[in-house]
Amino acid sequence: MLISLVGLSLPAHPGSDWLWGARIATPWDYPSGTFASWAAAVDRAVADGATVILDWTGISDDWRCLYEPYLSRDLAEVAQRASYVHSQHPGVRYLIYVAPLEYVTPDLDQDGDGRVDPGKEDASLAVQHPDWLQIGISGNKALFYGAQPGMPFWVCRTCEDAWLTPAHPDVRALALRQARGLARTGIDGIWLDVPFLRHSFGEGWKDEWPDVGPFARELFREQTGRELPAPPFSPDWDDPAWLEFVGWRYRLIRDFLTAYREEIKAAAPAVKLIVESSTGFAAHTTQTGADPAVLAEVSDVVAHEWGPVRRPAQYYTWLWLVAKLLAWQHVDLAAGKPSWLLSYVEAGHPWTQELARLHAAAVILTGFSYYTSGNETMSGVPDPGFRRELFRWLGEHRELLYSPQLEPWAEVAVVFSRSTLDFRGRGSWEEGDYSDGFLGMLMLLLESHIPFRVITEGELDRLGGYEAVIVPGWEAMSGEAAEALREYVAAGGVLVATGETSLYDQWGRRRDDFALADLFRMHAWELDSEHEETSVCQFGQGRVVYSSAPYERWYFWAAEPWDTSGGHREAEAQRQAFLEVWEEAGVSPALKVDAPRGVIVIPWRAGGTTQLRLLNLQGVSPSRARPRPQRVRVSWATATAAAWTEFLGTPQRLEGRAVLELTVDFGGLLTQGR
Repeated sequence: MLISLVGLSLPAHPGSDWLWGARIATPWDYPSGTFASWAAAVDRAVADGATVILDWTGISDDWRCLYEPYLSRDLAEVAQRASYVHSQHPGVRYLIYVAPLEYVTPDLDQDGDGRVDPGKEDASLAVQHPDWLQIGISGNKALFYGAQPGMPFWVCRTCEDAWLTPAHPDVRALALRQARGLARTGIDGIWLDVPFLRHSFGEGWKDEWPDVGPFARELFREQTGRELPAPPFSPDWDDPAWLEFVGWRYRLIRDFLTAYREEIKAAAPAVKLIVESSTGFAAHTTQTGADPAVLAEVSDVVAHEWGPVRRPAQYYTWLWLVAKLLAWQHVDLAAGKPSWLLSYVEAGHPWTQELARLHAAAVILTGFSYYTSGNETMSGVPDPGFRRELFRWLGEHRELLYSPQLEPWAEVAVVFSRSTLDFRGRGSWEEGDYSDGFLGMLMLLLESHIPFRVITEGELDRLGGYEAVIVPGWEAMSGEAAEALREYVAAGGVLVATGETSLYDQWGRRRDDFALADLFRMHAWELDSEHEETSVCQFGQGRVVYSSAPYERWYFWAAEPWDTSGGHREAEAQRQAFLEVWEEAGVSPALKVDAPRGVIVIPWRAGGTTQLRLLNLQGVSPSRARPRPQRVRVSWATATAAAWTEFLGTPQRLEGRAVLELTVDFGGLLTQGR
């Protein structure tokens, strides 16, 4: 029987699952002077449909709140605010923002000379606690002043910006004490921002690889048995100690966040840890030591941050957004966690509302909770009327959109290799072309209506659940990973590999030959960089398709999604070239969707229910934020009844047929089930 969008029988959310489908707002979203009080602003946000209020107090920014009497004073204010939200708006959740590894203090450098002004030393974290700061390989400290060139907007011209090391026992102890106090105030969660090791900042702090200060070096020695020299020194990618340090930096962040969350739960088990991070699947991850897959494991939810479509953008920029959102979504789901997104759409333009609508469709249909600012800060709203409409619609369809039982429906896995990112890319945007190929692969699969699920190299025990596995340029591969792929293919799986996959070990050291040469039926020395080679062979019960050409990388470079003038025709030529390789895999989709490549198809399943989420990007450009409506045909194996809901629309029943046709405006959901 039909399960319509009105009566969809997905499991309801228990009260503790408020993280799934949260509608996030702040009291500071509205123009200054709109409301006479903080409480009135909260009331308005809730009236507009918010279910989560994110707030800032002194404890959010002032390092002195690590100590008494500031700590107790601010905890009392936080408790009062939490009490107000809960008493006046039952069911609404209240979060407090903190950034325990970065403290920005205003008014310390009024003369702009890059130093603390005389008489203000007591307010300076750097003066009072110089040993707390992260230290780079130059020997310099991660300490900045707003007058220095290249500072981001949140470091005001008179500000001091200090980055702390989680390796220092005092930093750790004070941050955990503060977390414990916050958890006992009655709040529902702590929003923890920038859990980063600050690799580059402004124009004067580049490629510093912190932390190599004395506390971090000693902790590294205790935990690994290896030693780093005191700075200054340069990275040595042939030194086993340096290679281990690059990987250990992730542990430093992971252990700090794990301890932070444990402290919260010990004080108040229901309080959630929300970790904000802008790291994805590129050099920024290596630089900061913040792996999105690890962040998902050690938090209750990751609030990812990205804003490539603040203004109307070219088609491939939108595709880039969707690819990255799905990759984040998949690693979050692997940890059993929901996904949030902090993003941006510029307010005040003639195109703002249409852009906000398409942007929201992309966010919602990829499974993210919505939190979008109308300016470069974390507060503001693109269009209050639109957000009110969106929050109402999300509230009506929450069980459909955000059931924890929903899983991506995919017969193809794409493996993300952090080893390749770290030890072939080496934290460099210039050297790190692995990320370009990885995201390029996701983009061209989306265009080609080939559903996929991203898994990490730590999830190879799940390979058997997929008909095909794609490893785009997985260059730095361990012997154990190579054996897992070999066993997968021998048991009947299909492997598609590109570029220099398996030519390096897990530390990025070149081998004499591919570790998977027996699968490729090709040796590294046989390849000619001037020619593109494809090998198709049987191995055991399975099949291997190997292409020496990294079409997915060439596709990404031709698409230039970062550039408003990108989107060259060559990108489509590279997609077609890869599809010729893919055809050799012999994988047929379980569901046929006849739609233009600009209509993105995202299948989901929960029990006996199938969802097709369709996002229309056809016709978007830097001068056009509204897609052109498209006709789509979906072919099921047998005649079936279904329901279609256009984004922000109402459900429409479709007659039971083997072929369903519908018109897609911005996007929507096609639901079929029993």
